[in-house]
Amino acid sequence: MLDPKLDLGELEVSLENRYFELQSLRAGGQGVVFSAKRTLNSRREAVDDHVALKIHSGATENVRVDREIAALQGFDHPCLASLVEHGTLSLNGEQYRYVAWRFIQGTALDERLKGGPISAKAVACVGRDVARAIDHIWQKRIVHRDINPKNIMLSPREDSAVLIDLGVARFLDLRVLTAAGRTWGTPGYFSPEQWYGPGENLTCHSDVFTLGVSLQEALLGRHPTLGDQQTLLNSHTPTSTLCPTAPAALAAIIDSCLHPRPVFRPMPSALASDLARLAAELL
Repeated sequence: MLDPKLDLGELEVSLENRYFELQSLRAGGQGVVFSAKRTLNSRREAVDDHVALKIHSGATENVRVDREIAALQGFDHPCLASLVEHGTLSLNGEQYRYVAWRFIQGTALDERLKGGPISAKAVACVGRDVARAIDHIWQKRIVHRDINPKNIMLSPREDSAVLIDLGVARFLDLRVLTAAGRTWGTPGYFSPEQWYGPGENLTCHSDVFTLGVSLQEALLGRHPTLGDQQTLLNSHTPTSTLCPTAPAALAAIIDSCLHPRPVFRPMPSALASDLARLAAELL
């Protein structure tokens, strides 16, 4: 297991002295993410890149990392993270995979919400851009499976957002990697079909549901059920009740994302269009 308190000097050496100014951003079960400056690419050519560098935990499945890299290599979209480089490093006698993507200026939505809710217009902008990202990955039949505020980067002006981290994505055209009885994602955000059903049945509608939960959280400044998954699934409270000051049109769109039956949720392309129009109207 990768130690989140590892010596940064040793890490720089293991990365062939091509990455500097490493600062830990986030640690989790899949690894540790750093902010870093990349001064040389893998061919030892001079570059000047600011990147987010993810060092995968030794417990991470290589095939899952390969799928994330393959997905990122095939994407070029302003609402998704852009792959810069990937490879393998040796640290303390252990081998680790790493992935670097273009650093996104802004703040993770979960960190921003520690200071309180964002405006209705900002919520509409977040929903618009994440819906665009969901639509884009769904064209390759990929379901993100872990859309929540920690995986949404909010721009400094709070008028745009980028979806990050495809580390637990479900690739519908490839064999299932998750063992029976295990569900990837973050409790408190699972769609009903993700929580109760087999993973191979997931579609983009599951990502739409988790986006809806995240948008409610952004409006409220807290999780709508305080993170309780069972309450989320058993007793849906309308957005207008949770946040009476929210614009009625925005509340209705969010509620449509949270319908218990996937077929009645909007497609991400339609959702993005509706939220784009609403974002343009809100002050």
